[in-house]
Amino acid sequence: MVNKHKDIEQDLIQAIAAGNEKAFETLYISYHKKLHKFLLKTTQNHQQTASDILQEAFLRVWLNRDKLTEIENFQAWIYKVVSTEALTLIRKELHQKTKADRLKLNHDHNETAFFIQKPIEFGEIKSIIKQAVLQLPEQRRTIYILSREEGLSPSEIAEKLNISINTVYNTLTSALKSIRQALTTAGYGVYLGILIILRLF
Repeated sequence: MVNKHKDIEQDLIQAIAAGNEKAFETLYISYHKKLHKFLLKTTQNHQQTASDILQEAFLRVWLNRDKLTEIENFQAWIYKVVSTEALTLIRKELHQKTKADRLKLNHDHNETAFFIQKPIEFGEIKSIIKQAVLQLPEQRRTIYILSREEGLSPSEIAEKLNISINTVYNTLTSALKSIRQALTTAGYGVYLGILIILRLF
């Protein structure tokens, strides 16, 4: 049974390496549940953070599909990829939160001339995100809403809109980049890691 599963997976990988999007979707579905469960433990049950890491990991799989056949043990490799992505994100968020706390402490005690550009105003943040989403191109906005507000998976979005899952991944990445840029421009860049943890976008 194990060997049969391994053979099926190897066939999928061969097909993905050749650009077969349906095979990619099948592989994604077969790993999604267990990888998401693994990431929830790693990210202390932050659903959106786990989903973001998983999307980034499989985006890497697709973008590097021509090299997949060189991987001897795909399962071990994909777990290493998501673990690395999670560790990188956690370190980044910890650094950003520590920096934000340090700046706020310095400001409160007048120890330096540094000032936080803006305090966290969640109402304003949500308004900025809403405006950024409204300004997205129609397809990008639709895919973002289906993912973030309706909770559909990339494969479900692809099926619903009759587009490739690769298009969904690329579009979500672009949408999130636009929203993060809007928040940075508004002075909330230092809090991006915290906002991701709080699942505000």
